[in-house]
Amino acid sequence: MKYIYLDYAATTPTHPLVLTAFKRAVIKHPGNPNSAHALGQKAADEIAKSLKRIRRLLGLPSQYELTPTSGATESNNLALKGIALQYSKMGKTIITTAFEHSSLTACANYLAKQGFNVKIAPCNQWGRVDVNELDKLIDDDTVLVSIGSINSEIGIRQPIDAIKNMLKRHPKVFFHVDATQSIGKENIDLNDIDLISMSAHKFYGLKGIGLLITSKRTQLTPIIHGGHSTTIIRRGTPATELIMSMEKALRIAIANIDDNRQHVMSINLYAREKLNHIKNVIINSTPEDLPHVLNISILGKESRSTVKYMSDHGIYISNHTACDSNIDTSATVLALTGKKKLADSSVRLSFSHLTTTNDIDYFIDVLKGYIS
Repeated sequence: MKYIYLDYAATTPTHPLVLTAFKRAVIKHPGNPNSAHALGQKAADEIAKSLKRIRRLLGLPSQYELTPTSGATESNNLALKGIALQYSKMGKTIITTAFEHSSLTACANYLAKQGFNVKIAPCNQWGRVDVNELDKLIDDDTVLVSIGSINSEIGIRQPIDAIKNMLKRHPKVFFHVDATQSIGKENIDLNDIDLISMSAHKFYGLKGIGLLITSKRTQLTPIIHGGHSTTIIRRGTPATELIMSMEKALRIAIANIDDNRQHVMSINLYAREKLNHIKNVIINSTPEDLPHVLNISILGKESRSTVKYMSDHGIYISNHTACDSNIDTSATVLALTGKKKLADSSVRLSFSHLTTTNDIDYFIDVLKGYIS
């Protein structure tokens, strides 16, 4: 059966060369990297080399430490909880936005129940942080600002550079960026950010591996305890083959980033032009958002029903993020538009360099049949 995949923001297919790199590492480096013997130490050396090359690919200096995790969800948990536990005596206020991934908002809600003060940064009508208002929100009790570079559901691109520059006036405050939807899709300057989350399966790597990247000044209280590992803030046996395959995925993605982005932009514009001619379809993403994501509302159609109908016709999209797919109302669309009818009927299309105009045409044909 023919199918059309339009859910790349949820996960991407593994690149064949990444799978080859994974298999090669499994065969060549079977030792436990935590072991004292030569086979284990060889695996540990290869991990160190891979992490060093990843840091260079991301344009970061040697002062940054890379901690392998199981993915962005763990990285976000480690970033927020690690900072909160480590620096609670310095301040208990955390600032974030209404447009974050559930792995971050769930952390913030948990910390709020533990006595931390969570503030929501003011955003403009397009969902972008008002940097001047954010500046005013920071006080002596503020310990962390945590803002995702790209919202995964709508594609809202946050002004990370402007926020970095503003935070230089608040040297006590740590800055965390969930860069999961940026890395591999667009060039982003990660320097001068204290904590950075990422996940390999968003750029054609394997699931189950990600990173939390931390600056030299950042210390974290671990949330996973155990024996020796690559860093002191995350214990457990390092996944040699996953780490080495992540390096391969990142190298491929960055090498092709400009051409891929140009293709995705053309697909986004093509889809917008087609959707603009369909009655009762509202486009929630703006042209300034990340082109890989296009959020729409189909008035009168409940979001989960739309996902099921499309799936029955071999088209795979999302109603929200994959982590919130069982929820009817999109909190993100509601926060952006203030209209529940748009939030209840919103779905997300997400594109890649593999998406074709034929894919869009097929989706449009099925959509018209669904609406009529």
